[in-house]
Amino acid sequence: MQMVKRIIGGFFLSLILLWLFAPKQELYYLLEKNLKEKDIIISNETLKDTWYGLNISNADIYVKGIKSAHSAQLKLSIFFLYNTLSIDNLEINDDIPNMGGQGIETFNATYSIIDPTHITMKGFGSFGSLDGEFTIMKQHLKILFPMAKNIQSFKKYLKKDEKGVWKYETFNKK
Repeated sequence: MQMVKRIIGGFFLSLILLWLFAPKQELYYLLEKNLKEKDIIISNETLKDTWYGLNISNADIYVKGIKSAHSAQLKLSIFFLYNTLSIDNLEINDDIPNMGGQGIETFNATYSIIDPTHITMKGFGSFGSLDGEFTIMKQHLKILFPMAKNIQSFKKYLKKDEKGVWKYETFNKK
């Protein structure tokens, strides 16, 4: 019986140590490499490894070579069973037509083992609030704007649902 306790205890201790000392910066660089393939580059960022995640500050985001946004703070929390990405003060570049003046004050994306096929999103910014969901297997993105305001610059991409709520929806074309 003592041997079984030690084996189980050693297994859980190894899991905790693996989680604490995991190379989180390497995971970020892998993400950055995958984004680069889609012509999205994150530069000038400052990385800080924490016990449970990664903090990224002062990141400039370029899409197809054009500076599109600047984020004051990105926080990636990795708990294996429950992962979150929090973005604070994402400022969209004013030089981009159709999106100028828009910004996101807070944005949270959550992935949980309880619902492993979905990523949920919540955010608030100059456009009001947003609630979203990404279905991983179907590559389906749905973003609702329940309290929409100041959406004129991207309103042409939105549709109203039967309840009168503005929404953005994409489907994988495969």
